[in-house]
Amino acid sequence: MRGDVETGDEGFSLIEVIVSMSVMAVVMVMVTGAITEVYSDVTRTDGLSSARDQIGNSFRRLDKELRYATWVSTPGQVGGAWYLEYATPNNCQQLVFKAGVLTRAVWTLPGTTPGTATTIATDLAQTGSIAPFTVYAPGDQPYASASPNVSGVGSGYEPEHNQIRLRFTGAVAKTTLPLDVLFTAQNTNRNTSALNDCSKGRPSA
Repeated sequence: MRGDVETGDEGFSLIEVIVSMSVMAVVMVMVTGAITEVYSDVTRTDGLSSARDQIGNSFRRLDKELRYATWVSTPGQVGGAWYLEYATPNNCQQLVFKAGVLTRAVWTLPGTTPGTATTIATDLAQTGSIAPFTVYAPGDQPYASASPNVSGVGSGYEPEHNQIRLRFTGAVAKTTLPLDVLFTAQNTNRNTSALNDCSKGRPSA
């Protein structure tokens, strides 16, 4: 009779162990994937926030100078660099975009040589084939061929002041952020001369 007593020491069969391990492996893969996705989303969000803050802070500094510009040049490209000059009541200023970096240099007339350039923003790229600098002169119709409501104004819209449009794509880590900013030079008008001594700061093509 003693041999019929159940001791509970039978343990698990090999098949049961294999099935249990397989189930645990599937669960671990799902959990790991979920955690990785969460961290990826957090990293992407942080990168987007960082890119937005960096670019926003950088271009807010430009707003003050461009808002009070008294003259704005036609943008141009020399070699691999894009140039834009503008005059303020106190000095001449030059924006240069080259190799993903946007810089600003200042000089005072009658000088013609820009001072040491300071970096405004880095990790920028040209948006496709779109020029990084676009200037709309008073009387232009920049949205004449635009679809309705795309620009927020009618197709017959004509600015009364020079408008400077900056278009880039910013990149931080794996995050990209399109940038399209329009500044209005309030001290310009239809009578502003196309010639200005500040235009001497651009190198020759």
